Order: sequence, then C-alpha cells, then structure tokens
Amino acid sequence: MNVVRTAALTLAGLVLAGVALTGCGKSAPKSAPPPSSPPPSSSAGSSSATAKPSATAAPTLGGECADLLPVSAVEDALGRPVFGQTAFVRGVAEPDIGRLTYLNCRYGLAAPVRGKPAPQPQLEIGISLYNSPAQATTRVQGTIEDYRTHGARQQDAAVGNDPATILVGYGYPTLVVAEGPRSVAVSVDPKLVATAPTAGMVAIAQAALVATSGFDGVAGVTATPSPTATDSSDDSGGSDSGMPSGSGSPSPSPT
Repeated sequence: MNVVRTAALTLAGLVLAGVALTGCGKSAPKSAPPPSSPPPSSSAGSSSATAKPSATAAPTLGGECADLLPVSAVEDALGRPVFGQTAFVRGVAEPDIGRLTYLNCRYGLAAPVRGKPAPQPQLEIGISLYNSPAQATTRVQGTIEDYRTHGARQQDAAVGNDPATILVGYGYPTLVVAEGPRSVAVSVDPKLVATAPTAGMVAIAQAALVATSGFDGVAGVTATPSPTATDSSDDSGGSDSGMPSGSGSPSPSPT
C-alpha cells in the first residue's frame, strides 16, 4: 500500500515538474517589425532640378506699332492732333541686309475711295532692327544716297545724342537716324509740321527710339527669311510692301 502511494506521489511530482518546465521554456511572441519607409523618390527632385529648355524667342522691337507708338503718343510728340485712319505693318526678316524685323507705322490716312489710288499717310514711321549697329548705319547711309540720287537735299540734324539726316526734295521730308542696331525713318506731310518741321520730325524720331528701347535682338539669332508680314490696319489701303499707300514717294522703310 505504501509502495503504491509512493509511486502515485512520484508520478504526480513528475507531471507537475513537466508542466513547470513547459511554462518556463515557452518564449513570448515576437512583435512584428515596424514597416520600413519607402526610399525617397528621385522623380520629384530630378524634375525640379532639371529646367525645361525654353524656346528661342523671335527678335522684337518690343511690341507692335499700336503698343509702342499709339496715335496719342504721336500727337503728344507733335503737339497737335493727327486725324485719319492708321495702318500698322510688322515686316518680315531680310537676311540679305541683316534686318531681323521692322515696323511700318502709318497715321492720318484718308478713307480709301474705290477706283482711286490708295491715300498717302500724313505721317509714316519706319523702325528696323538689324544684326549689328554697323548694318543699321550702313542702311541709313544707303537711304541717304538713294534720296540724293533722286535730287533730295541733305540737312544735318540730331536726335538726342545721335546724328541724323533730313532729306528734302524727294517726296515728303524724311529724317533718318541710327542708334545701335536700330534705324528710324520719319516721313511727314509738311502741313503737319508747318510751324517747326525739323523739331517735329526730331520729336517723332525720338519718340520712336524711346518706345523701342526695350528691343531684343536675341543673342545668337541672325536674320532668317520669314514667310509673311503682318498687317494690322483699320483701312483697306495698307500694304506690307513698305511703300506708302497710293504714291510713288519713297518710304522710310528701306532703312
């Protein structure tokens, strides 16, 4: 009997010991590792660091006739009103003479009459931008020589600090001047500047130079042919030829 009890106690002790050992050998569950953050994307950095190439801008005198020399600016320069319609032309590039662009601004045009020559403007301003100052000066000199061969008389003048030339006796009186890579030519009806013809033409030329002082010849760009000119006129008598409408008189545009 004692043997049986002793065996039972021994078995119970072994069972308890096994349970205790099992509890001690069980390890606590491991926690899941924190999610790793994704590597920084390089697309955002590369897009902000890489500048998009900008298209090469076309050479410009800073705007169109209506923007640079509206009728009000012309009237302020002359000190009197200019009545009539306008015809504004932006010419094409002419690589053979190094001209990048030019504006032809016409003021004081009468309404066209069917069957009659197109009316001539009371005032015409031609502004050209060239590849270099030397080309602008050469073109002005060429205009002077052309007028002289047609019987015009030459008079010296000045527009600010720039030497200018007034040509009289071939069409309307015309003033030509070069400043840097730009040239300006002003032809005016003598009636419009009857009281002070020289001062009137000088004032208009000065206004044209000031208005186009923001010109951009675009470094590295040279004159290349363009397909068409742009004509922005409020009459049907304008043309993009650079010649005054309806007359055989010379135009300031050739400068």
